[in-house]
Amino acid sequence: MPDTLPIPSSQLSESEYKRLCKEVRHYQLANSKTRKRSKPILKPIGQTTTVTKSLTIQQNPVDWDDLPSGSPFALDPNGVMLYTKCGSSRALCLNTMTTLPVGGASIYRVFL
Repeated sequence: MPDTLPIPSSQLSESEYKRLCKEVRHYQLANSKTRKRSKPILKPIGQTTTVTKSLTIQQNPVDWDDLPSGSPFALDPNGVMLYTKCGSSRALCLNTMTTLPVGGASIYRVFL
């Protein structure tokens, strides 16, 4: 089997070998189709202010399946605990920032 390196490995110094390995790894990562991209880092935007805003809560309940994903809702018409629908079977509690599984519910839409 012929040697595929332009220089036999016995003639490379240790630093040259490391440099060559880095170049090969960089080339492999750059041409990889399954390369995972790093997630962006959230940065603070500066000073914040407190905003008081009133919510509008629908008085008649709707079915869980009728609510689009990402929409805020409450379990009671008073809106004590606010949630956001994360998908077809999960909700995020905005008061505690925890997720919970949901199989179905009668909920009240919240409009911001």
